[in-house]
Amino acid sequence: MTEYNDNDNNNDPILTAVDIVDQQQKLEKEAQQVLPGKFEKCTFDQGYIRQALYSCKTCYPEEKDLAGFCYSCSIACHADHELFELFPKRHFRCDCGLVKKRGDTPFSFCCTLNDNKEPNLENKYNHNFRGRYCRCDKDYDPDQEDGTMYQCVICEDWFHDRCIGEIPSELEDFESYFCFDCTKKHSFLIQNPNHWISLGISNGNEKIHQWMTTHSTTGQKRKLDQIDMDDTIHDNHEMNKKSKEEPTDVLKQSSSLCKREETFEPEEDEDAGKSLMDVGMEHMMRMDRVQAMESIMAYTTLSSQIKDFLQKFKESGEIVTEAHIRQFFAEKRLQQ
Repeated sequence: MTEYNDNDNNNDPILTAVDIVDQQQKLEKEAQQVLPGKFEKCTFDQGYIRQALYSCKTCYPEEKDLAGFCYSCSIACHADHELFELFPKRHFRCDCGLVKKRGDTPFSFCCTLNDNKEPNLENKYNHNFRGRYCRCDKDYDPDQEDGTMYQCVICEDWFHDRCIGEIPSELEDFESYFCFDCTKKHSFLIQNPNHWISLGISNGNEKIHQWMTTHSTTGQKRKLDQIDMDDTIHDNHEMNKKSKEEPTDVLKQSSSLCKREETFEPEEDEDAGKSLMDVGMEHMMRMDRVQAMESIMAYTTLSSQIKDFLQKFKESGEIVTEAHIRQFFAEKRLQQ
């Protein structure tokens, strides 16, 4: 059971050995769910691919410092850093270890998995790389966010459902979402006269519900009974006919609109479902006999020393703090 120490100014909780073991098992289970794949190889050599990305606020704290890292580098190179999870983005090559510019000064951070310094000239960045999303440009906090977010197929930014606006019940079962800016820029995306699209503009977090048809490009609100369906069907028929005969430049450039994209998935880690103890024992079994015996002897010696160190706390009833443990290992390092 966890208690709190009221005898001194330390507000840290008091943990029993059982508490610590339970916490470790919980952390291992969370790691297995969140990080199920191997992280031994950077994806840089695979080129520009669609993959899950991360950005690092620790390495790139300045507003203009934008860089994205693959799954493996986020763990191998930035495990103890403050990261933003960006989710999958297309046509992106890992930036980890590459030279960037801070103002006019080049700088870089070493990548432990890849030493290639070729610049990623084709990578594109947006405010997601600073941990901000949607047209409201708000920071994303998974612990505080209680709504649903949808990713635009074109720009791959994420949008809050509250900023999109109320989605009519007949349109709730949809496969893809196109944001207002992308549908405004590429009007051919809205072609079916039998489906009305909620553009969901949000100004100052106030919902503005608006409907739009293919030939309604003025941004003015229109009621269903005011629309000339014959004109709409004719306009869309001509647009569909033209698009079949001569694909637009956007379709040529955005292959994701024409076919399903493949997203890179790291190779499954066969050790992901095992505890640290199990993994450690398996690695020890693969060692040669001399190394295994030396490791066992070192572990036994350290275990005995820790027991002797903790015995005095047991006898006096004093609480073992983090400072005590740090002092113990600091003294051991001095003895080496």
